[in-house]
Amino acid sequence: MARQTTTQRILIALSSTLLLAGCTSPAPSPSAPAETPAATTEPAAAPRPVPSEVLAPVPLAGASGSTPSTGSCASVAAAPSGSIGDVDLESVRDSGPTTGATGTVTTATDGSPASYLVAGGDISAEIAERFCVSPEFLDALNSVRRDGVGIDSLYAGDTLNLSPSTVLSVGDQNGRVLDNDAPDPLPEQED
Repeated sequence: MARQTTTQRILIALSSTLLLAGCTSPAPSPSAPAETPAATTEPAAAPRPVPSEVLAPVPLAGASGSTPSTGSCASVAAAPSGSIGDVDLESVRDSGPTTGATGTVTTATDGSPASYLVAGGDISAEIAERFCVSPEFLDALNSVRRDGVGIDSLYAGDTLNLSPSTVLSVGDQNGRVLDNDAPDPLPEQED
């Protein structure tokens, strides 16, 4: 029986030594990455969300390119004279994509913005801000072929008119081209 007790005592002593050796081991070197206890306490059953990838808009086939972004809406030229209905004409220029206005721009031959392809998640006020115009002017530009440019009438894939000379020929709403009354006065229209 003395032999069994001695064996048990030796086992207990060895176990204690091994357990306590972990408490006195040297600290990890600074070059080794430290383990974070929080990472090991998360439940494995709940997957972490993966950030979505932000994609750059792809130009439409046949698009004449995108307008160089000025990055600012500071006044660079006087607005053209005239009006669309009771809304004065404004200078349209692209300040570049921004949250709420990430669609694709098609330019006219003179380099000015001609139309805008609405992207999912775009907001009418942000689109107007991107092109340095008031929401009322953007609405007037699109009053004939669309039911305006409000939050309730904006769909991904819509084409918005950005030129006072194409009020009667550019724009659609949810795949349809409307034929609302033309405002008076109306600038000269391109064919």
